[in-house]
Amino acid sequence: MLKKILKIKVISILILIILSQVMASCLQLRTSNKKFAKYFKEKKCTVKMDTYQVDGQTIRYAEIGDETLPLVIFVHGAPGELGNYQAFLADSSLYTKAHLISVDRAGYGYSGFGKSVPSIEEQAKYIQPLLAKNKSTKKPILVGHSYGGPIIARMAMDFPEEVGSLILAAPALDPEQEKIFWVNKPVSWLAFRWLVPRVFRVANDEKMAHAEELKLMLPYWKNIKVPVTYIHGEADGLVPYGNTDFAKKVLTNAPLDLILEKDMGHLIPWKRPELIHDAVLKHIEMD
Repeated sequence: MLKKILKIKVISILILIILSQVMASCLQLRTSNKKFAKYFKEKKCTVKMDTYQVDGQTIRYAEIGDETLPLVIFVHGAPGELGNYQAFLADSSLYTKAHLISVDRAGYGYSGFGKSVPSIEEQAKYIQPLLAKNKSTKKPILVGHSYGGPIIARMAMDFPEEVGSLILAAPALDPEQEKIFWVNKPVSWLAFRWLVPRVFRVANDEKMAHAEELKLMLPYWKNIKVPVTYIHGEADGLVPYGNTDFAKKVLTNAPLDLILEKDMGHLIPWKRPELIHDAVLKHIEMD
């Protein structure tokens, strides 16, 4: 009987190992250059893929549109990758009016995949070189969804002379509103961590550090003086709608435009892309 129980446990562990490896290979949530190029070929437009280095960290990005047009940089959440914004980059109503860039944040896609960088300040530093690609007379417009929101806010804090405006979509900004779900702590345990696909380990590392990282930003919100469009829905089950009040409180020196909807959830780039689309066009036309 004891041997039978032991055999069942061994078989169960082996199945768990196999399933974890299958999940790890399938759930990478990243788009190869080849697949990305194919998507744009089908859309009858051409995207350029490239990388750069910052302190030994490789960052991959995709761009489309004339470099002399206003620069718009899209920053994804957690987990995510530059492909989250591929529909925006393939939209001719945008790339004919702007130079569009989507970036793999550090730890995601092909930017050091699986290696966590939970520091918001460092995430901002790794994206900052893209600001130098601006060849227009207008300062860059930054778009950030979810975890990407505080990152672009940090860029406006740290590089104020290089940032023109911000579009924050369901951003996780308030350290007091930060939600830790039941699954987050077990994923941090060494006994379980190896079972979790790398992309979710990275997202979990960021999640566990997020409240403290947001507290580090508190003294610098007053330094943001560029126009900000803030988009959030009351039905957001991942990033509390209470972040809206926080944004109103801390963005006192920034012209703030609020787009708030009762029934809207968290996945704004996919479920309500027109809100981001129209905000980008509005920011392009700003003086």
